[in-house]
Amino acid sequence: MKAVILAAGLGSRLGEFTRYKPKTLLTVGGKPLIAHILTSLSAAGVREAIIITGHGEEVLRGCVGDGSAFGLRVSYIRNPVYDTTNNIYSLSLVEGEVDEGFIIVNSDVYFHPGVLESLMELRHAGVALLVDLRRELGEEEMKVVLRGREVLDISKQIPPEEAHGEYTGIALVSGSMVAEFFSALRKVMEEQGMGVYYEEAFKKLIERGHRVEFAPTRGLPWIEIDTPADLEAAEACWRSTGNCGSVLKPGAAAGVEFPCRNSLRNSRPS
Repeated sequence: MKAVILAAGLGSRLGEFTRYKPKTLLTVGGKPLIAHILTSLSAAGVREAIIITGHGEEVLRGCVGDGSAFGLRVSYIRNPVYDTTNNIYSLSLVEGEVDEGFIIVNSDVYFHPGVLESLMELRHAGVALLVDLRRELGEEEMKVVLRGREVLDISKQIPPEEAHGEYTGIALVSGSMVAEFFSALRKVMEEQGMGVYYEEAFKKLIERGHRVEFAPTRGLPWIEIDTPADLEAAEACWRSTGNCGSVLKPGAAAGVEFPCRNSLRNSRPS
């Protein structure tokens, strides 16, 4: 199974931190997010990853290379209109490259690698979303409504009091549902344009009567990094014993050398 990592966005809410590089090169525990992501995917049995690039493409390619340091084959597809489209268009660019099924990973998510075990258990389910089953939700979260093991709705617009959890930005589409998934993706872009989130394709599948399941994070930590405060929280997660840090401290990707290591510090350019 392949992984598709969405890394084209501007990361504008992080201000100067992402002025010259994509969010996925921000460091947590001294290593960039993309290193943690690729290490976890490799450990889960993924052997090939496609990174969708845009903002900061050159420095990202220079840092990751061909992925061999992670035991992966990494290729790249550029979104040439990353600054005027949303991630739904970035995801559409891999159609025809992932026919045997794939994992979707938002490149700004820092997560305990154990969460992938839960998702991989549903690799034959059709479509499965990794969900944090928590009720303390706000307006910005990508919320889900659930019934049994099924996702009934997904949207930021769901009232927090009606939601059962938050979508983590990690999902799986098995080979049997790839064609239907991209059909739904194309239909959403036809109806709503290219400025919406790819999660609208999950909604479209549900509307068409397809079953979308979910895998729980099982209490393992994760965080989406959108703001400087999120970055600080991820660093705290890395430091905390028994959480992300217990698995992802230096050594998890030992031997991986980044040619641009000196440019990866989370500092504002002078």
